[in-house]
This record gives sequence, C-alpha cells and structure tokens, in this order.
Amino acid sequence: MRALLRKTVLSTLGATKTIGNGIHILNSHYIGREDISTTVFEGLLNKIKNQADFINIEDAVELIAKKENINQKLVAFTFDDGFEECYIKIAPALNKFNTNAAFFINPGFIDGDEKYIENFNKNVVHVNKKPMSWDMVKELKNNGFIIGNHSMDHARLVGLTEEELIHQVKNSKNIIEKHINTQCDYFAWTYGKLSDIDSNAIKAVLEDHKFIFSGDNYTKYHSLNNSRIINRRHIEGDWPFSHVKYFLSHNMKY
Repeated sequence: MRALLRKTVLSTLGATKTIGNGIHILNSHYIGREDISTTVFEGLLNKIKNQADFINIEDAVELIAKKENINQKLVAFTFDDGFEECYIKIAPALNKFNTNAAFFINPGFIDGDEKYIENFNKNVVHVNKKPMSWDMVKELKNNGFIIGNHSMDHARLVGLTEEELIHQVKNSKNIIEKHINTQCDYFAWTYGKLSDIDSNAIKAVLEDHKFIFSGDNYTKYHSLNNSRIINRRHIEGDWPFSHVKYFLSHNMKY
C-alpha cells in the first residue's frame, strides 16, 4: 500500500515538473530488477533528453570540482555493482545518445565462484544478475566509459579495521587498475548514505581516489562540505519519467 501511494504521489507531482538547472548525476544499478528490454531504458533517456543535455561523467565532475555556476540542465550517469547488463544493454543505449557513464564495480563479484555470486545476489544486492567479466570491463573502458571502485565485496564501510579497509578499498583499486591498465580515480561507497561510511573509511578512500560518490543529499553537489565528495540521485532504468522529473526538478546548489 505504501509503495502504491508513493508511486501515485510521484506520478501526480512529477507530471507538472521540469528538470532544474545544474548538473544532475543519476545513479542506477540496472534497467530493472527483472530482465527488461533496452528499449525501456532508451525511452527514458529520450524523454530526459527532451528537457536536458547529457554530459560525460568526467566532464561533469570537472565542472563540479571547479564549482562552476551551471545555468543549463545537464545530466550525467553512473551505475553501481557491475552487472552484466551494463555491458550488454546499458552502455549500447548510452552510446546511441553520445554519452558515457561511470561503472562502479566490485572485483570480488567479478572474480567470485558460483557460491560467492549466489550469496552476493541473494544477501547483498537482492537481485539475480550476472557480473560483467573483466573483458567486458576493459572493453567499456576502451570505449570511453569510466571504471570506478565500489569496494571489493560491496562492503558497508562502517567500523572496519585498518586491514579490512585496505582490502575493501586499496586492494580493490589495485585489482581494477591491473585489469584496465589505467588509474581508477573514482570511488562510490555502497548503500550511499552518510550513515553507511565513517570518517576512517572516508580518509582511506580519499588517500587513493580523487573523488568519492555518495547517494546522500542529491539537491546539493557535495556532502560534508568536501568538494571531493559528490552526490548522486538514485533512479533505475525502468522508472516512469514523471518520477525522474520530480527528483530532478530542483536547481542544484553548492
């Protein structure tokens, strides 16, 4: 009942909204929880494109880092967890609109055996999806997409020991860089809220990455008054456009 009420409210309110000024970084995981056609995502992209321009994620980050005053409606994309459909469906759809995305991946998921992947799907991300392979990741990187670090095992970065932080942050980054043969400068912490990461983890991440991506206050560019922590707004590729418009109707602020 609550979910139905929420959908009804968002559909009603969002119907009259338009996308606000600024750079809106959208974060998703997949097109939908089930196996959904790419055309659904392409339809959403087309509707967003009618109200805003797309911007490559690295260009968006550079403008935000410089605290540029953006009087345009710009949208950039990121995707967490590294599911196979990022390569098969999402990247080809973005290519049609001449834009890219940052894909934040978990090396443990990619390298995991059948038991690991089953547990990751059932108990961590709560879907049933395959991971990308390293060959897919490398091809995305070679085709202009950004590969980011999402921790080794999709860990919640609260209360971890120094050794655990090294494994989840530094070792994960090293593995990614070995496979893509370039720097991995972006990190997105799992679950996204400020309550899902502590100060020790933030410090550890910033030592090895230029920028951290959160899912905290999506109406502002930064969290914790730190210009290296960039906020994103969560959506999924099968959301109604009215819902997306509702969340993107604010003007972004520093």
